Amino acid sequence: MKRIFLTLALTGVLACSALAADVKVEADEVINDQMVSFYEQGAIGKTVWVVDSRPAGKFISGHIPGSVSLPLDVLKKDPGSADKVAAPKTGKLVFYCAGRECTLSVDSALIFKQMGYTDVWVYRNGVPGWNQKAQPLLAEAAFIQKGNLVLIDTAPGKDTISVASNKMLQLALADLKGDKGHGALANLSKNAPIVVLDRGDMRLVNEVLEDLREQDFRRLAYFPMSAWKGAMAAAPALTTLTWAPIYGPGQVSPKDFEAAVAASKFILDVRPAADFARGHFKGAVNLPIEDMEKDFAKIPKDVPVFVNCATGAKSQKTYDILGRKGYANVAYLDAEIACKGETCSIKE
Repeated sequence: MKRIFLTLALTGVLACSALAADVKVEADEVINDQMVSFYEQGAIGKTVWVVDSRPAGKFISGHIPGSVSLPLDVLKKDPGSADKVAAPKTGKLVFYCAGRECTLSVDSALIFKQMGYTDVWVYRNGVPGWNQKAQPLLAEAAFIQKGNLVLIDTAPGKDTISVASNKMLQLALADLKGDKGHGALANLSKNAPIVVLDRGDMRLVNEVLEDLREQDFRRLAYFPMSAWKGAMAAAPALTTLTWAPIYGPGQVSPKDFEAAVAASKFILDVRPAADFARGHFKGAVNLPIEDMEKDFAKIPKDVPVFVNCATGAKSQKTYDILGRKGYANVAYLDAEIACKGETCSIKE
């Protein structure tokens, strides 16, 4: 299995290298290997300050270890929130969000430059780039408390995190990587958020994460047990796990959004015009969120409106804005999209 994984990884690297030839690396850009180097050297939070510009909900579900959450909308409303980063004006600052289609990090970096910070960089590959390098994302206790995720614990027989709305799989490493573990996960959606519990051995955690990547699970993170202040209990008996997403008010599933596109519904793309020009859903109308407050009347009220951006952050905010303007039939897509021409992929 390891040999197969390495072959697939090499194939992926070659494919990404070919893709990279078409991607322009910007002058202020930190690339994947540099970010991994900062992490492995223990520099993040000490000599390199890394800022996650995504909404707080995205941060708690999995972020680059050592990074600080400072959502762009919070920074815009309160420039004083920059102090939260606790970086000197001459310190190396790196901003990231949800990949090259996401502009939250670019906009945040610009604000910090305007504040007088002199060594400002952008990790444009963001979370997808970090995942591409098979690096761990760190979840927060608030995410586990929210529930509807899968926890994996490699300490059988020990009391573990207890949240009624979560699923738990507790097995020794060998069993997790064998028939018992794979059988328990066989019917689990590849989009299910999985958090591996860290009992003080990151080597073991990374082995579990590697095995989950081999099984094509996509939403992976780890959480240190030492940070948990909630209830503990014995793990439930081994069972085959399942998972289904729970959507909030106004949120639409990728499947339903694609159906709306196919049915020629009103698709509102709130990304910057330049991003829209590079690719968008067929028939979509572009109105950047920055212009929403003054130009919202361009959006019809008498038809269903389906909103998308690059990552879900701006589409959810647009849903809130239009709700305040009296729009009652708006749905938004909270997912990552990548478009070339009128061909778009959705990654929840």
